Amino acid sequence: MAKIESSLEGTIESIAADAAGSGVVVTAMNVSIHFTTGTTASRRTKSIKTPVKTLTPAQLMNTKKFPGRNDVGFVGGTIIADGNFDTATNTLEADFIKVEPAETVLLGALTANSPGNLRINGCLIEMLTDDRMPANPIDPANPIFMNQFGFPMKIASAAVSPTGPTPNPPPAPSSVEGYFMGDRFYAYLFEYGGTGQLLIDPAVVPQISLGRASYRDRGNNFEVQARGFVTTSHVPAGSPLQDVRVFRVDRNPTTGQLVETEIPPDKLEIDRVEAGFERWRFQTRQPKQNGLLSGVPELIRVKNLSGIVTGTGLPVSAQIEPDVREP
Repeated sequence: MAKIESSLEGTIESIAADAAGSGVVVTAMNVSIHFTTGTTASRRTKSIKTPVKTLTPAQLMNTKKFPGRNDVGFVGGTIIADGNFDTATNTLEADFIKVEPAETVLLGALTANSPGNLRINGCLIEMLTDDRMPANPIDPANPIFMNQFGFPMKIASAAVSPTGPTPNPPPAPSSVEGYFMGDRFYAYLFEYGGTGQLLIDPAVVPQISLGRASYRDRGNNFEVQARGFVTTSHVPAGSPLQDVRVFRVDRNPTTGQLVETEIPPDKLEIDRVEAGFERWRFQTRQPKQNGLLSGVPELIRVKNLSGIVTGTGLPVSAQIEPDVREP
């Protein structure tokens, strides 16, 4: 018997409960992929994810059809599975699974900007409200639209590309991610290429975005890179740059509680990009520590200590699970 590191990307042929009833078995490219909840040897939480949400095995097995699709659930969609292939059982024991109905992107001119008639390049866009892959994971029934800085915006404030001669400067391209079926594109993410009017007034509630974070295990060291934007309308024009800090969030294996630890930067760049917005970029390489901080963090969290939310006394923050690469 041997267990060989394995990775697979392919089309989902079937999804069913495992024999014990606690996990799920997915078939792709005639390979049996088995998943059960738990943690890896490096204390990472095993997971099933869509691009916007973490799923339970039951949600992955849900046979409810996504809007516009004929296949049940995620059948016919794409799976990426990482783990170890067990030669004794001929099964890929997956630690991490990513699924979606299709990997499709549309980028171009915004040609209509109302929720019932939203179009890019003339293609009708419908925002997904399915709780397995919603355009707003916090409130699936109410999709959100993101601007170029990663902040929710009012879609009606987006500039529509004019017809006729090309204006100078030309409008910024917008994009959606999701899948196309029938006569429309079903999107879990809409990003407007401009700024627009934010959904929440940044002069009243400061905001910070975390566009991407990565964690790299280099043996005796680890590297973290992260980037995003902050709003500055809550401070007078010309005020000092915002005070951005980055933290790792680890789960204590004994108590199960999440523990936040600030990561010192080797490099933290903050610069103004336009009125009301600053861009921040963070990177560091640090020696690995023992105990709780020796493994891969559950989350990377960023806080703007200059942006205190009125009534809470707490700085505005954002967090995501890092893109991880282990040795």
